[in-house]
Amino acid sequence: LVPFQDEYLAAAARLLAQRHRRDLVISPELPERFEQAEASATAISAALARENAAGFIALDDDRLVAYLIGDMVIDSVWGRSGWVRWAGCAYDAEAGVENVRDLYAALGAHWVEFGIFYHVILTPVSDPALIGAWFSLSFGVEQIHALQDLTSLGRARQAPAGIELRQAGPADGPHLAEMSGIIWRKQVQAPVWAVMMPEYLAGRAAAWAELATDDEVTVWLVLRDGQPLAVQAYWPTEADDDNLMAPEKCAHMSVAATVREAQGQGFNTLLSDHILHETRAAGYRYVETDWRSTNLLASRFWPQRGYRPVFYRLVRRLDERITWANGAAAD
Repeated sequence: LVPFQDEYLAAAARLLAQRHRRDLVISPELPERFEQAEASATAISAALARENAAGFIALDDDRLVAYLIGDMVIDSVWGRSGWVRWAGCAYDAEAGVENVRDLYAALGAHWVEFGIFYHVILTPVSDPALIGAWFSLSFGVEQIHALQDLTSLGRARQAPAGIELRQAGPADGPHLAEMSGIIWRKQVQAPVWAVMMPEYLAGRAAAWAELATDDEVTVWLVLRDGQPLAVQAYWPTEADDDNLMAPEKCAHMSVAATVREAQGQGFNTLLSDHILHETRAAGYRYVETDWRSTNLLASRFWPQRGYRPVFYRLVRRLDERITWANGAAAD
C-alpha cells in the first residue's frame, strides 16, 4: 500500500473503466463514456485535483490491483468530512475486493489525523461485493441516487377537474415561499432526523421564492382555486469529469413537496408524471434524483415513479474520543 503516484494513473483508469463496464450491465442508464480508459483517467485526475485530496494504491508485484481516492470537506453544512466520490474507488475483479478494506484503513487514518470523523463513500449499487466490504467497515446507507430513462414513458396523466397544473412564473414567488418549510420539517422528524441548522432558516423562504425567477430551474405547481397544493422542480445536471452517475441529456429533479392538507391525494404523483413528460419534450433523455433512505415516504414514492437506484451514499461516523481514548495514557 503506497500513496497514489502519477505513474499508475493509466493502470487505475483501466480498473475504473472495467468497473464501469460491470456497472453498466446492471445500470445501463449510467454514462457510457467512462467505459473508455481515457475518460476514466480524466475522472481520476479530477478526483485527485479536488482540494485536500489524497489517494492510495494497492500493488501486487508492481501490478496495481486497487486504488482509493478521497478529499476532505470542511464547511458549515458537512462539518469536517471525508469523501470518496464517484470515481474514487476501483479494484481488480480477479484480485478481489479485500484490498479496498486495507486502502480504507490507510485513507481513514489520514483523515483522522486531520480530525475528520465523518466518512462518506459514493459507491455503485451494482457491486454487492464492494458494498459488502463497506458494510463490513461499519458504513451504512444514507442516501439513494437514482436515474430514470425517459424513452419508455407511458401516457401522461390528466389533471382532474378543478385542478390546475402549470409552470411557475415570477408571480409565484409567494407560493413557493409558503411551501419552503415542507421538506425540511419532514426531514427533521423520525426516522430521518436530518438536521436543519437555525442559521439557514431565516433565508429559506426567500431562497424558494427566488426559484420563480431563476432561469436555470423549471418549477411546476399543482393548484386548486389558486392555492398551491404541490411543487416540483428540475435543473440541468452538470456532467462533470468525475461524475460517473450523470449521463448526457440529464435533468436533476428536486424540490418535491405537497402541502399537508393535500397529502395522500395523488397530486405529487400527477406532478411527477407530468414533469417526466415535460423534461423529455425539452430534450432530456434521463432524469436523476436522490433521497434519504430513512425518509420512508420518499424511499417508497420515487421507485414507484420509475427511478432506479444507481449509487449509494454510505456514511460512517467515528467516535471522536479516539483522539485521546487510545491507550496513550498507558505508554
